[in-house]
Amino acid sequence: MRTFAEVAVGFPVFHFTVALLVVTAFWLLVAVGAVGSRCFDEDVDAAAWRLGEVPVAVSFSLMTVFAWSGALGAGLLLEPVVSGGTVRALTGFAVLVAAPVAASLATRLLVRLWRRRVPDERGPSRTATS
Repeated sequence: MRTFAEVAVGFPVFHFTVALLVVTAFWLLVAVGAVGSRCFDEDVDAAAWRLGEVPVAVSFSLMTVFAWSGALGAGLLLEPVVSGGTVRALTGFAVLVAAPVAASLATRLLVRLWRRRVPDERGPSRTATS
């Protein structure tokens, strides 16, 4: 558990830990009704990120969770292998760059799979209008 905490607050995972805390605080605010889950939809062009099918808050929250998980996993795997110094800084920088890229790809894949499962068109209504 100590190694987990050290990696979570160490370089480079710390950046993603802070982002995860912000995302968690946002969803807590949504849960209590202080803000809406679609409050960022007008401000960001999600289609440019190829994430336009779901609310921006959902896609960026997923991306944050994936980046944090990937960076934490890489940090836990590299902790016993990388001793320190220049090699540690280089691997930390590689994780800092690779985690958001991998998270972006994973989020795009998940959004694409979600859109296939939940089509945009509405089914026929049960109420008959005559």
